[in-house]
Amino acid sequence: MKFKSKNDSDFFSELITKVDVYMEKKGGNRFADNSIYVKGGLLIGLYLSSYVLLLSRSLNIGVSIILVMIMGLAGVMIVFNIVHDASHNVLFKNRSLNKAAAYFGDLMGMNSYIWNIRHNIQHHTFTNVAGGDVLLDSIPFIRVCSQQKKLPMHKYQVWYVPFLYMFYSIFWVFFIDINMFRQKQMGNYKNMSHSWQEWTKLIFFKSFYLFYMIVFPVWIINIPLSNVLAGFLIYHMIAGILLSTVVVLGHCVEGAEYTAPDENGIIQNSFLQHEWNATYDCSTNSTALHWITGGLNTHLAHHLFPKLCHCHYLAVTKIIKEHCAEHQIDYPHYSLGDAIISHFNFLKIQANA
Repeated sequence: MKFKSKNDSDFFSELITKVDVYMEKKGGNRFADNSIYVKGGLLIGLYLSSYVLLLSRSLNIGVSIILVMIMGLAGVMIVFNIVHDASHNVLFKNRSLNKAAAYFGDLMGMNSYIWNIRHNIQHHTFTNVAGGDVLLDSIPFIRVCSQQKKLPMHKYQVWYVPFLYMFYSIFWVFFIDINMFRQKQMGNYKNMSHSWQEWTKLIFFKSFYLFYMIVFPVWIINIPLSNVLAGFLIYHMIAGILLSTVVVLGHCVEGAEYTAPDENGIIQNSFLQHEWNATYDCSTNSTALHWITGGLNTHLAHHLFPKLCHCHYLAVTKIIKEHCAEHQIDYPHYSLGDAIISHFNFLKIQANA
C-alpha cells in the first residue's frame, strides 16, 4: 500500500517553503520551548498532587470526586502534551530523552510501543485509509467509513457512541493495547511478532498501573475497595470523554475524506493532498483549547508538519490560513460546537453508507 506520489501540487510546495521560512526565523529549532516544559511539569505535578491528596483519606466525597476528575483530565493532558510530542521525537533534541518521556504514557496505562505503531507509523502514514489506519478498526462498535463492515448495531451508533466514548480510555488500557500485541497484521505490517522485552514492558507497566491505581490504595492505605473502584471508573469516564472528543474531531467530521487503495495497493492521491483531505482543524483561535489538547485542535499543522513540536502549530496554522486565502481555497475547519454537531451528523451518514 502506497501513495502515487509525495506531492504533486504547487500549493503544498509553496506552503512548505513558507513554513521553512518561519522555521529559519525561529533559528531552525523545531523542538519544544520552555513553555512546553513548564506546562508538562505543571500537569505532572497536578496528577501527582491529586493522587497524594486522594490517598490522605482526609477529604469528603465531593472533594474526592473533583480530585479524581482532575486527575483523569491531567492524565490525558499528559498524553497530549508530553507523550505525543515525545513519540514524534520533537519534545527534546535528544532522542533518548524523547523515548524516556514517552514512558509517561505507559504510566498512564497505555502502551507506548503499540502507540508508536498505531499512531506514528500507521495513522500518520495512512490517515483515514481502510486497511492502513489501524485506528479505524480499534473500536468495531463504531463505523466511520463505507469500507468497514456494516453491522445491524451501527444504525443506532449516533445514540450509543456517547456512552462508548466515556469508556474509551479504559477500553484502550485493557483491550486495545493487549489485543494489538496479539495481532499478526497491522496495516502494512505483516506477520508481526514482538520481542520479549516489549512483552515484559507491557506486563510490567499494566501491572504497575493497576497497582498504584487500585492495589496500593486498597491494601496499603486501606481505602474501601468500592470507593477506589468508583473513583477509578469516574477517572476513566472523564478521561475517556476528553480523549475521544479530541481523537474524533480531527478526522470524523463531515468533509473528512476516507478512502481505500486500488487493486494494486495504490492510493490515488499524493500523500500531502490526502492528509489535507482527511483532516480538519477545530477552534484554532482558542488558546485554551490549544493548551489543553497539546495543539491537536490545529490538526492540519500536525499532519502536514509532524516533525514540529506543537508550540509551533498556532503560527503554522496562521500561515496555512493565509495561504488558503491567497489561493482561494477553503480552509477545512469547524468551531468546537460545530465540530461536535458535524461529528454526529457524520456518524449518521456512515451508519447508512
